[in-house]
Amino acid sequence: MERGHMTTGFFLIAHDEFSGKVRIHPDLLLCGLVGAQIADLVIGGRLTMSGDRVTVVDPDVAGLDEMATLVLDSVAHDRETHTVRAWNDVLNQLLLDLTTSRLVADRILRKESARSLLGRRREHYPALDLVRARHPELELRAMFTDPATFTLPGAFTAAMIDTLGLDTLLEPGIERSVVRSIAGQAAEHLPGSLSQLRSGLAASVSAISLTIRR
Repeated sequence: MERGHMTTGFFLIAHDEFSGKVRIHPDLLLCGLVGAQIADLVIGGRLTMSGDRVTVVDPDVAGLDEMATLVLDSVAHDRETHTVRAWNDVLNQLLLDLTTSRLVADRILRKESARSLLGRRREHYPALDLVRARHPELELRAMFTDPATFTLPGAFTAAMIDTLGLDTLLEPGIERSVVRSIAGQAAEHLPGSLSQLRSGLAASVSAISLTIRR
């Protein structure tokens, strides 16, 4: 898991490379994409957390990709500061569209469309390059196997997976109890800004959980 690729990395971890479908609830995927992109910008020194609000440290978008530029510009040009949950509501679908477009453009996934029984068009993204499609998951699995190798992006991704309640993503091979234990330890060592971001994601998850149960 590398800085600059946390959003696409999370998507690929949550994605089935053969069916092209996401393996988790769509709302949790969207929340994870926003969390991953904000975390990427926090680690890169562009954003930080002030309490429960996302704030700008450096508004310069030079060297950033389209996804990072979208999020940084959105935060920088808003007159007010907002919570992670608020930004999730505003940015999640845009980030999903940019993420899938990037993975297709990079020839990691291919786009397929089909109509459901109700006539709705649904898009799937099977792997075009299986090695690159599986790389983020295999990299994260390796960190769980040897926690001493955790990078900061990997540690946040592990903590976010736990926060989103997605501890089955690394099954089979790593039991959910092991994922919870190691992810919890990773969360304890996150810098303050990333720890606050994780708390903001937890608030978003609580709202999502209420919607899912209805």
